[in-house]
Amino acid sequence: MRYIFLLTVCLSLLIGCSNYEQVKEIAFIGQMTPDEEQHYHLYSFWSAIPPEDWEENETDDQLRRQFDLYSSFNVPVGKLHLISYPSPESNEFDEYVEVLGIQNFPTFVILDHEGIVLKTTDVNELLEFIDGLPFIDHEE
Repeated sequence: MRYIFLLTVCLSLLIGCSNYEQVKEIAFIGQMTPDEEQHYHLYSFWSAIPPEDWEENETDDQLRRQFDLYSSFNVPVGKLHLISYPSPESNEFDEYVEVLGIQNFPTFVILDHEGIVLKTTDVNELLEFIDGLPFIDHEE
């Protein structure tokens, strides 16, 4: 009898923890999504933001490539309703990374009113996706 009780308690805890993670993910992504159809939000995650003198300082190759991309990164105007660059130093950054399952940087995430429509580390894939989006209707 005691074992059945312990098994029931352990299963309840496991199910509760996984449900908490799902609820956390749904709530977090819900805050990132636009409210209206045909609206798109871009979140761009970088492991570090380059300082002004980054080219003069010694930097490892991977970070140097990321800084090069960051310095030349231009998002087409007129198709996105929000462009966000969460700071790696911010309190929310680690939570974004955890909830979104980000393992490589930079990572780009585009959301519409239903959730994530693109998650990529490939800037060309990102730009191709944005090119396919409709222009913002300024009469909204």
